[in-house]
Amino acid sequence: MASAIAPPASLGLVSGSAFSSASPAVLEQMLDTLDVESLEKELERLQRATQQLVQSNKEIEEFIELEQQDLLAHHQNQKELGLTNEEHSSVEPDPEFVLAIEENKEVIEKYERTCVHLKTAIQKKRGVSSAQYGSVESTAQGETEAEVEGGVFL
Repeated sequence: MASAIAPPASLGLVSGSAFSSASPAVLEQMLDTLDVESLEKELERLQRATQQLVQSNKEIEEFIELEQQDLLAHHQNQKELGLTNEEHSSVEPDPEFVLAIEENKEVIEKYERTCVHLKTAIQKKRGVSSAQYGSVESTAQGETEAEVEGGVFL
Protein backbone atom coordinates (compact mmCIF):
# COMPACT_ATOMS: atom_id res chain seq x y z
CA MET A 1 0.00 0.00 0.00
CA ALA A 2 1.47 3.37 -1.02
CA SER A 3 1.71 5.98 1.66
CA ALA A 4 0.31 9.44 1.11
CA ILE A 5 2.78 12.28 1.30
CA ALA A 6 1.42 15.52 2.65
CA PRO A 7 2.30 18.69 0.75
CA PRO A 8 4.39 21.33 2.48
CA ALA A 9 2.44 23.45 4.96
CA SER A 10 2.97 26.51 2.78
CA LEU A 11 0.80 24.93 0.07
CA GLY A 12 -2.15 24.94 2.45
CA LEU A 13 -2.49 28.63 1.69
CA VAL A 14 -2.67 27.98 -2.02
CA SER A 15 -5.53 25.53 -2.07
CA GLY A 16 -7.19 26.38 1.24
CA SER A 17 -9.99 28.81 1.97
CA ALA A 18 -7.48 31.65 2.38
CA PHE A 19 -6.54 31.23 -1.27
CA SER A 20 -10.06 31.02 -2.64
CA SER A 21 -11.14 34.18 -0.84
CA ALA A 22 -7.95 36.17 -1.42
CA SER A 23 -7.98 39.33 -3.46
CA PRO A 24 -5.84 39.29 -6.61
CA ALA A 25 -3.12 41.33 -4.88
CA VAL A 26 -3.01 39.06 -1.82
CA LEU A 27 -3.12 36.00 -4.05
CA GLU A 28 -0.13 37.25 -6.00
CA GLN A 29 1.76 37.82 -2.76
CA MET A 30 0.92 34.31 -1.57
CA LEU A 31 2.15 32.75 -4.81
CA ASP A 32 5.30 34.88 -4.76
CA THR A 33 6.29 33.24 -1.47
CA LEU A 34 6.41 29.79 -3.07
CA ASP A 35 9.29 28.45 -5.13
CA VAL A 36 8.86 27.11 -8.66
CA GLU A 37 8.98 23.49 -7.53
CA SER A 38 6.17 24.03 -5.01
CA LEU A 39 4.09 25.90 -7.58
CA GLU A 40 4.55 23.09 -10.11
CA LYS A 41 3.61 20.43 -7.55
CA GLU A 42 0.48 22.35 -6.61
CA LEU A 43 -0.37 22.82 -10.28
CA GLU A 44 -0.03 19.07 -10.91
CA ARG A 45 -2.07 18.28 -7.80
CA LEU A 46 -4.88 20.60 -8.85
CA GLN A 47 -4.87 19.29 -12.41
CA ARG A 48 -5.17 15.70 -11.10
CA ALA A 49 -7.92 16.74 -8.69
CA THR A 50 -9.76 18.46 -11.54
CA GLN A 51 -9.51 15.33 -13.70
CA GLN A 52 -10.82 13.22 -10.81
CA LEU A 53 -13.79 15.54 -10.30
CA VAL A 54 -14.59 15.50 -14.02
CA GLN A 55 -14.42 11.69 -13.98
CA SER A 56 -16.58 11.59 -10.86
CA ASN A 57 -19.22 13.74 -12.56
CA LYS A 58 -19.21 11.43 -15.58
CA GLU A 59 -19.71 8.41 -13.35
CA ILE A 60 -22.53 10.10 -11.42
CA GLU A 61 -24.23 11.10 -14.67
CA GLU A 62 -23.94 7.53 -15.97
CA PHE A 63 -25.37 6.20 -12.71
CA ILE A 64 -28.29 8.65 -12.90
CA GLU A 65 -29.00 7.58 -16.47
CA LEU A 66 -28.94 3.88 -15.58
CA GLU A 67 -31.09 4.49 -12.51
CA GLN A 68 -33.64 6.38 -14.61
CA GLN A 69 -33.72 3.61 -17.20
CA ASP A 70 -34.28 1.02 -14.45
CA LEU A 71 -37.04 3.12 -12.90
CA LEU A 72 -38.71 3.62 -16.27
CA ALA A 73 -38.64 -0.12 -16.94
CA HIS A 74 -39.96 -0.87 -13.44
CA HIS A 75 -42.79 1.66 -13.77
CA GLN A 76 -43.65 0.33 -17.21
CA ASN A 77 -43.87 -3.21 -15.82
CA GLN A 78 -46.00 -2.02 -12.91
CA LYS A 79 -48.25 -0.09 -15.28
CA GLU A 80 -48.70 -3.10 -17.56
CA LEU A 81 -49.70 -5.20 -14.55
CA GLY A 82 -52.09 -2.48 -13.38
CA LEU A 83 -50.24 -2.10 -10.07
CA THR A 84 -49.46 1.62 -10.32
CA ASN A 85 -50.93 4.84 -11.61
CA GLU A 86 -49.27 7.57 -13.64
CA GLU A 87 -48.93 10.03 -10.73
CA HIS A 88 -46.33 7.98 -8.87
CA SER A 89 -44.09 7.07 -11.78
CA SER A 90 -41.62 9.95 -11.50
CA VAL A 91 -38.17 9.27 -12.88
CA GLU A 92 -36.49 12.45 -11.71
CA PRO A 93 -32.84 12.01 -10.70
CA ASP A 94 -32.01 11.93 -7.02
CA PRO A 95 -31.48 15.57 -5.95
CA GLU A 96 -28.38 14.60 -3.98
CA PHE A 97 -26.68 13.34 -7.14
CA VAL A 98 -27.64 16.47 -9.04
CA LEU A 99 -26.32 18.60 -6.17
CA ALA A 100 -23.05 16.62 -6.11
CA ILE A 101 -22.54 17.27 -9.81
CA GLU A 102 -23.20 20.99 -9.39
CA GLU A 103 -20.87 21.24 -6.40
CA ASN A 104 -18.16 19.38 -8.33
CA LYS A 105 -18.57 21.81 -11.24
CA GLU A 106 -18.06 24.76 -8.91
CA VAL A 107 -14.91 23.20 -7.45
CA ILE A 108 -13.64 22.38 -10.96
CA GLU A 109 -14.08 26.02 -11.99
CA LYS A 110 -12.23 27.19 -8.87
CA TYR A 111 -9.40 24.74 -9.52
CA GLU A 112 -9.16 25.80 -13.15
CA ARG A 113 -8.89 29.46 -12.13
CA THR A 114 -6.27 28.50 -9.56
CA CYS A 115 -4.29 26.62 -12.21
CA VAL A 116 -4.25 29.76 -14.36
CA HIS A 117 -2.81 31.76 -11.46
CA LEU A 118 -0.27 29.04 -10.71
CA LYS A 119 0.84 28.92 -14.36
CA THR A 120 1.20 32.68 -14.39
CA ALA A 121 3.27 32.58 -11.19
CA ILE A 122 5.50 29.84 -12.64
CA GLN A 123 6.00 31.83 -15.82
CA LYS A 124 6.82 34.92 -13.82
CA LYS A 125 9.37 33.11 -11.64
CA ARG A 126 10.99 31.34 -14.58
CA GLY A 127 10.69 34.16 -17.05
CA VAL A 128 9.51 31.67 -19.68
CA SER A 129 7.35 32.40 -22.65
CA SER A 130 3.66 31.65 -22.43
CA ALA A 131 3.99 28.90 -25.05
CA GLN A 132 5.09 26.34 -22.43
CA TYR A 133 1.97 26.73 -20.30
CA GLY A 134 -0.52 28.14 -22.79
CA SER A 135 -1.35 31.76 -23.32
CA VAL A 136 -2.45 33.65 -20.25
CA GLU A 137 -4.20 36.99 -20.60
CA SER A 138 -5.83 39.45 -18.26
CA THR A 139 -9.08 41.05 -19.34
CA ALA A 140 -9.98 44.67 -18.72
CA GLN A 141 -11.90 43.59 -15.61
CA GLY A 142 -8.75 42.00 -14.18
CA GLU A 143 -9.96 38.44 -14.70
CA THR A 144 -7.40 35.98 -15.97
CA GLU A 145 -8.15 33.77 -18.93
CA ALA A 146 -6.01 31.03 -20.39
CA GLU A 147 -6.13 28.82 -23.41
CA VAL A 148 -4.00 25.74 -23.68
CA GLU A 149 -3.01 23.69 -26.68
CA GLY A 150 -6.07 22.14 -28.29
CA GLY A 151 -8.37 24.94 -27.14
CA VAL A 152 -8.89 23.54 -23.64
CA PHE A 153 -9.67 26.39 -21.25
CA LEU A 154 -7.86 26.19 -17.96
